[in-house]
Amino acid sequence: MIDSLKLENWVYSEFFDVPTDVELDPAVEELETYIDEIRLQEHPFFSSAMADVEALRLWVSQELVMTNAFSQIVLSAASAIQNVHLRAVLAEVAYGEHGALKGSKAAKSHPWLLNQLRDSLNISPEEVRPMPPTVRFVERLVHFLDDPLTAVAAIGVGNERLIIPEYTAVRKCFSNLLPNAVFQPFLDANTTEDIVHSRLCYEAASRMIALSNGNSRKLYLEAGKSSIDSRVKYFDELAEMID
Repeated sequence: MIDSLKLENWVYSEFFDVPTDVELDPAVEELETYIDEIRLQEHPFFSSAMADVEALRLWVSQELVMTNAFSQIVLSAASAIQNVHLRAVLAEVAYGEHGALKGSKAAKSHPWLLNQLRDSLNISPEEVRPMPPTVRFVERLVHFLDDPLTAVAAIGVGNERLIIPEYTAVRKCFSNLLPNAVFQPFLDANTTEDIVHSRLCYEAASRMIALSNGNSRKLYLEAGKSSIDSRVKYFDELAEMID
């Protein structure tokens, strides 16, 4: 931890300079095109979940594992960014995941809203455990934390941005099979906030790329595409579990 604070080679500007506002980097458009091409919302897993309650229950149980891990990963990624203005982007994402504390409860946090969905489906806490596809997905996500820019790519693209088509598909599955489940608060909160969060991450990445005079564009683009592929692979593996 102490090494990452750069106290031995401390440069004032790296911590305090306000990044210049820039247009979204061309890599963003390329990533958006890639997202359109993979069409996650049409993944075979969701076709199965439209007719299989157990597939939906599997998704919820693994999302319960994922949502806490992701919240912790965002906080870890934020702590590794030296510049206070860029760090604030991931801090805002993290706040969106957790919400305001009321008394002793983070009542509007994404993990807690998902817990309410679990309860409405009568999934016991004992039934929730990390399955191999989820463990592998989280391990791949953690690997992106080796560099602040790749972390922003994985968080902003492979997670916040891709959650939009994923949750759109999941909402249709619940509406079709389990319309009385308490799914709307969780899905609404995520979809609304993740549109904002993904945009913030695109803007932060564009500023970080500009600071490198464009030299880090390839790194960001490759990480973004890899994080997209990682989520598709996760659903490939979940689909295999219900075949």
